[in-house]
Amino acid sequence: MSTIIYWFSGTGNSLYAAKRLASDLGGASLYPMTAAVPSGAVGGSAVGGSGEKIGFVFPSYFSNLPRIVRSFIEKLDIRDGTYLFGLVTMGGLGLGSVAALESALKQKNLRLDYGRGILMPANYVVMYNPADGAKAGNRLEKINKKISKIASRIKTGARSVKKLQFTANNLYKNIEALDSQFSVEDSCTGCAQCAKICPVSNIVMENKKPRWLHHCEHCVACISWCPAQAIQYGEKTKARRRYHNPKIAVDEMMIGQK
Repeated sequence: MSTIIYWFSGTGNSLYAAKRLASDLGGASLYPMTAAVPSGAVGGSAVGGSGEKIGFVFPSYFSNLPRIVRSFIEKLDIRDGTYLFGLVTMGGLGLGSVAALESALKQKNLRLDYGRGILMPANYVVMYNPADGAKAGNRLEKINKKISKIASRIKTGARSVKKLQFTANNLYKNIEALDSQFSVEDSCTGCAQCAKICPVSNIVMENKKPRWLHHCEHCVACISWCPAQAIQYGEKTKARRRYHNPKIAVDEMMIGQK
């Protein structure tokens, strides 16, 4: 019997949660949803089956699914009888994303057996001042305990979905054009980390500066991981902190990027 966890993360919170959950489950296999082909089996063939467990760990986007998560699930061929679970990371009210995951699986005639949300340090610099990274590190021990409890329930095959029947479609309205508000300051060093970390290859380097291609996922990885803090989104982010999970290295975020 095996367990696979598919993850998607912009600032590292969801990757951190996925790694902790995998460890607590006894060494589940981790695969990024940014991989070109839904994997877990060679060539993207069917995964799971009776006695097998598959999980999805990702952030809540306006109480909905990130588009990349929805697309990944739609393409993933999951065998009947698989125990399916989801863990949504969120900065506030995000349990609508659990309901959205349940709905996406139901459209494939699959059942979400276990679903939970977990509060993580707030990270959405576009709308507010994110959590202080050093202080956030101190909160992770409490988060670890919650993840361990979730893992113990998944181990026993518990069937329980905690959700809110509320989702928003804000994310899907003209999201491609949202990257037009990104800009780069002269402090940019041309390191290209933003282009390397973008999960949808939406950034190219021209004259040692990033240019956005208007198929943005709006995960804010580029602005959050820029080592020079040279990327801005409008004017308000200039006075805001940058946050990425203090326990996750940038190289880990690039695994499986398209």
